[in-house]
Amino acid sequence: MSRKETIIASILLIVFGTSMHFVHHLPCFNHFWGYIFPVVESVMAHMKMIFYPLLLLGIYLVLTRHDIKEIGAPVLGSLAVMPLVVLAFFSYWIFVRHELMVLDMVIYIAAMLGAVLFAKRWAKSSFVRNNWPWWLLLTVCCIIAIGVLTYHSPDWIIFEDMG
Repeated sequence: MSRKETIIASILLIVFGTSMHFVHHLPCFNHFWGYIFPVVESVMAHMKMIFYPLLLLGIYLVLTRHDIKEIGAPVLGSLAVMPLVVLAFFSYWIFVRHELMVLDMVIYIAAMLGAVLFAKRWAKSSFVRNNWPWWLLLTVCCIIAIGVLTYHSPDWIIFEDMG
């Protein structure tokens, strides 16, 4: 991606990911949409808001460049920042014991920018490009795991409704 594409993608992904947070309030929201969009205010919801926009970026890159090898870097970028989101959230939650919307937004934006920058860097990696079937399989596994954990989550704090 060029610098201009990276900036535009970052802005669009942040806007799209943030708007995902409010879809569950729409009257047309149903059980199926919950597999993709957040259904509660939780750490897991923020990870969905990173994974799916980056997956869309990967699909966009595959379609516009006519190269399936483009799928890996955005997916890996999203997965790389997810543990950082959990770490950042719990780093402040330990002290205040409730969510801080402004801090959540800063964490989300930083994570999304980090994921896009990771994706941009890894897009040139021959390891990432040559192993695209594995990243495609990993993507499918993540979609299934996220879907299952949305409605059948264990009793762990990252799935608790903090709102």
